[in-house]
Amino acid sequence: MLISFMDFSLAYSEGSAPALKHIDLEINERESLVVSGLSGAGKSTLCLAAADSLASYPAAVTSGEIMRKVDSASNGGTAIVMQNFYAQITYLRSTVFEEVAFPCENKGLPRDEIIRRVEEALGRIGIGHLADRNPLELSGGEKQKVVLATALAMKPALLILDEPISQLDPESAAHLADVLAELKKEIALLIAENDPYLTLKVADRVVVLSEGEVIADGAFGRILEPGIEEHVELPAWTRCVSEAVKEKHPDMEDSTKRYELSYKSAIAALRGIR
Repeated sequence: MLISFMDFSLAYSEGSAPALKHIDLEINERESLVVSGLSGAGKSTLCLAAADSLASYPAAVTSGEIMRKVDSASNGGTAIVMQNFYAQITYLRSTVFEEVAFPCENKGLPRDEIIRRVEEALGRIGIGHLADRNPLELSGGEKQKVVLATALAMKPALLILDEPISQLDPESAAHLADVLAELKKEIALLIAENDPYLTLKVADRVVVLSEGEVIADGAFGRILEPGIEEHVELPAWTRCVSEAVKEKHPDMEDSTKRYELSYKSAIAALRGIR
């Protein structure tokens, strides 16, 4: 176990509606946990709490407890790519390579180790060609990839991603899903996401939040119970997952086609077209 929420509740200010209510949840080593739910269900708040990143909300009121067995000294700590990833780029460095290296420099790592980590992270995300570019010149999707590479370069034990494909085109999103599927063999992942393809590809467990509460937690068979689908953002989400599981679509060489196929299956099921 890396992180354990024990009857944890949170409101952003005294008297405001709770963003999280009585959360009991464990995140285990080398486990990929996808959190889904409607907008405002509490996904981002759960990510921030798991990352111990609530210091910027001094008025927040909490109850319960979060136990942590993850820290930078013993096992790499936690890294988070927030939904507002633009705020995570420092713009203090003139190149993408230097930007990704910055947190490693702050950690006091040897120069050779920093170079190795940055090159590995850029290659893994597929943005080695951006190494000499100025971060200010990048598109939104490219900046999102830079922030993710920065997180990977820190070698965290737990990587937290809040809607990681929000700015990516289908091909890039499919590539990231493949990267995360490999990465979960090495570290734990907590991903707030409603995308069905990414969920099917990466998730060991799925948690569905509704109004700050956990209403489903488990494998696909558990979250596909009647009544759960109305609590996820994408109307075709549960149908998409069930169709993909049932039909066992083969992997295709073209990752874009794999990505699009899941949506086509969902749409076909939704419309009754077979």
